[in-house]
Amino acid sequence: MRKMVGVIGAGPAGVASSIMLKRYGIDVLLFERRNVGGLLNNAWRVENIPFLQPSAGEDLCRKLKDHLSRNGVELIREDATAIHDRTILTTKASYVVDYSVVATGTMPKRLHALETDAKVVYEFRDIPDGTGAVAVYGAGDMAFDGAIRAKLTGRKTMLFARSKTVRAIDALRVSAEKTGVELHMAEPILRVDAIDSLLMITTPQDVYYAEVLLVCIGREPALPTIDSQRYEIIGDARGEIYRQASIAVGDGIRTAMRIASQGGES
Repeated sequence: MRKMVGVIGAGPAGVASSIMLKRYGIDVLLFERRNVGGLLNNAWRVENIPFLQPSAGEDLCRKLKDHLSRNGVELIREDATAIHDRTILTTKASYVVDYSVVATGTMPKRLHALETDAKVVYEFRDIPDGTGAVAVYGAGDMAFDGAIRAKLTGRKTMLFARSKTVRAIDALRVSAEKTGVELHMAEPILRVDAIDSLLMITTPQDVYYAEVLLVCIGREPALPTIDSQRYEIIGDARGEIYRQASIAVGDGIRTAMRIASQGGES
């Protein structure tokens, strides 16, 4: 049986895989540069895991962290940048493993032209504490979820989308309307200028002011450099269009079971 597996990423897929590997008696090195739970840290409410009650994303992340602790999985808080054969390289050190599981999730598609200030961010968790008015750019689930969360914390919240088409599920759209999010559909953001402590957001229709702009226009796989035959990519890092926490958990468990079943390989 493989003696050591390196798992890169402590989102739902990486946590599930790590715990299952430990249950099979396989040692695990779990790397995570930010917080356990990945994008779940941003979620206002997670309702798409059938066997769990709807929960705030941060609550689920705490549960994932507790599961890791109970199963004896320790985090290596380093950014894993590359896999070369049996070695995982981070920004601080190198680690020899028998196999690697890449659960690095996704990174945001960026709009560099709008990145005129540090207050233009791509994840809700990067909004500074004490922020007032928030503008959100996007029309998908993450954009609407972020706008709802911002509004429910008492902030003035505006959501801008490039077209009239809402790509978020109906439940999020309805919740956004009920909570009072200002919806500016078919109103693309043309430019962002930093003026003192505010961002001046210009669209074809008007000029608006916010303290933070949260950009959610899509995501793509975030992968380390890989030069190895001894790895597997799981969860959202696969780049498939069906991205759900429950799918990632199942993918992580299946991968761990497959690795365990190959016991004698070296």
